[in-house]
Amino acid sequence: MGGTPTAEPLPPALELEGATVDYRAARALAGVRLAIRSGERVAIIGPSGAGKSTLLRLANTSLFPTAGVARVLGEDPATLGAGRLRALRARVGTIWQQLHLVAQASVLENVRMGRVGSSTLAALALGGASGAERARVAAVLARVGLEHKLDERLERLSGGEQQRVAVARVLHQSPDLLLADEPLASVDPARAAEVLRLLVSAAEGRTLVVSTHLLEPVLPFFPRVVGLRAGEVLFDLPRERVGAADLARLYQPLGATPSGERIATTPLPALRGSSGPPLRVAASTLPGDHLLPRVLPALRAAHPDVCVHLSVSDTGAALDALLGGDAEVALVGARDLHPDLVFEDVLEDEIVLLAAPALGGLGLGAAPLPASDLARLPRVDRERGSATRRIVEAQLAEMGSPLDPAAQVAEAGSPAALLGAIAAGLGVGFASRLSAAADLAAGRVREVPVERLRIPRRVYAAVRRDRPLPETARALLDLVRAEAARARGPA
Repeated sequence: MGGTPTAEPLPPALELEGATVDYRAARALAGVRLAIRSGERVAIIGPSGAGKSTLLRLANTSLFPTAGVARVLGEDPATLGAGRLRALRARVGTIWQQLHLVAQASVLENVRMGRVGSSTLAALALGGASGAERARVAAVLARVGLEHKLDERLERLSGGEQQRVAVARVLHQSPDLLLADEPLASVDPARAAEVLRLLVSAAEGRTLVVSTHLLEPVLPFFPRVVGLRAGEVLFDLPRERVGAADLARLYQPLGATPSGERIATTPLPALRGSSGPPLRVAASTLPGDHLLPRVLPALRAAHPDVCVHLSVSDTGAALDALLGGDAEVALVGARDLHPDLVFEDVLEDEIVLLAAPALGGLGLGAAPLPASDLARLPRVDRERGSATRRIVEAQLAEMGSPLDPAAQVAEAGSPAALLGAIAAGLGVGFASRLSAAADLAAGRVREVPVERLRIPRRVYAAVRRDRPLPETARALLDLVRAEAARARGPA
């Protein structure tokens, strides 16, 4: 039968099948599976070191996977000869964070380099631009608002104008796949939307993939969001479905993530006599003030002869005591990767933003606060050694909303001092929900919701990997686990 023939579907612009990339001892991507359709706009988000730039290097064929397959515009670059690979690369345009422009050359000469994949480098370097090419470059520059800068030396342009030249260079190349690596990294937040509008306009009719650690600015422009962490895809979702729990998994600092370990204990014989040394326990303030007070009486009731020496400080000091031999066990609010330590998750909590019930002049209503507005609110912080402070600062910085140091109005050396300052209206502050439970219930402080922000907080038990665990420490750990299970409630 006659009729209009059905057009062949276009191949995926990018298809990764188990793509792994190793750099010597480091693994940048780990078995990534991802397909981006022709014409899609996709944001690849994640913290520093997630593998975002490596993924873009696979997409622009400047890197081949160590294992697995990376197909670009329907072809496997690793199998192509020099001529076909050059032709494929001419169809992929990349705007790197460093821009890779020539400061001493003119805007015209920099934009002409966009055709390096389809012209010889010698022709571009030695042959002056024809009248027709000058007109084409001028038309491209007009699209980015720089038509009057055609013969200006690049070094005389502002940073924002140089970024526009980089976009114009890609436009002059006219690729099928356009990639932008951290295009907002050196951009003032007020200009982020302008840059993204420029990229979306440049990519009209093309596939656009942007890597960034920022979420808020990209959401209006990118219907699909892929979360990458430690070289693995954590989520691949439409923007409407990206929630606070997804971002918490993506951006939470390593010290707040599940340990995946369990401290080895064995069935305990009855403890007898008081001739043994005391059990030395180091704790940070959250477990020291809210977990151990419920556990130590049970330990004493079960084993009356056990003597406990408890030291409560911050997480750093507690771990130093454990490493220095001044404690047999530590209960802390963050973990690290020290080879001599084993960490076990014993309790999960959450860090929340708190304010006085009526904090006038700050515009804190019932609606969730944008994370970008949070940075500038007058703020009371915990002391620098606090795990709560370290976790909050690290997660917000990775999300692209770092707290402004100038907004700090006070430091508090304990949860009680922090909550007192917040309740007095000195400023907002971050605290563990467990530590603030009584003040929240009494109405002395209130929780301030923040858009797409959830900050998990865990309590860990830590012991030395290279030392046997005393029976008294095993008994304490068993009681801590039991108390934590009661706090979690029924599964």
